[in-house]
Amino acid sequence: MRLALGILALTLCNPVISEPVEKLRVIALAPHLAELVYSAGGGESLIGTVAWSDYPPAARELPRIGDAFRLDLERIMMLDPDLALAWRGGTPSAAAQRLEALGIEVIWIPIRTLDDIGKALEQLGQRLGHSISGQRAAAAFRAALAARPPFPPEDRQPAFYQVSDRPLFTLGNRHIVGEVLHRCGAYNVFSDLDTEAAAVDFEAVLARRPAVIIAGAEPGDENVLERWQKNSELLAQPVRFIEIAPDTLIRPTPRIIDGIDQLCRLME
Repeated sequence: MRLALGILALTLCNPVISEPVEKLRVIALAPHLAELVYSAGGGESLIGTVAWSDYPPAARELPRIGDAFRLDLERIMMLDPDLALAWRGGTPSAAAQRLEALGIEVIWIPIRTLDDIGKALEQLGQRLGHSISGQRAAAAFRAALAARPPFPPEDRQPAFYQVSDRPLFTLGNRHIVGEVLHRCGAYNVFSDLDTEAAAVDFEAVLARRPAVIIAGAEPGDENVLERWQKNSELLAQPVRFIEIAPDTLIRPTPRIIDGIDQLCRLME
């Protein structure tokens, strides 16, 4: 008993000093991945990201390491990251292989559905040492999503989503825009395209007979729907034209809830 008390007293007088856990140095290879890291509570680990990473404001201050098509390997080497976050379906596999050859661990974050956003928050929180924050963010997102259920299929209107007008690009069934549209009483007329995004012909859109044409419009963009409005007589039925900020509507992060709410208001 005396020995045990003596050991306890010695321990209290000389507490063991544990080494601080070293934070990972992380780069994000897509804007939505950087945003997800912040949402999961791990923003202090980010040391670099790609072009168009603009949310939250702290992401704008991070060094740029390239864009969706090209990585600046020299800049990446200077930043000396431990971990790279890659987008399954967007990051070229060759780029990931080059990073791995440099000794950088690559984690793929797949997001094919709205539910995958919650899974990504949990995955990133766990990997970056913020499990509780990631779980809380995922729970909040799932609760918000559950409060916005999809319309029944029979109540959905055919809709065309325009990414850009020249060239004319849209989104296919691998993109979550289809689920977003379902929550506002519409469906993607190009949901049969097994791809994230694709170029389409003007005539192909006309043949799908959309009742709604939605165009992503960045601040400063002008006349993104002009082509359709000038040729409205060619459309098979009266069509509603909607412009909307694309980041909140199609970027797979918790902010997509704001995009759903905005689109639903515009479609009411």
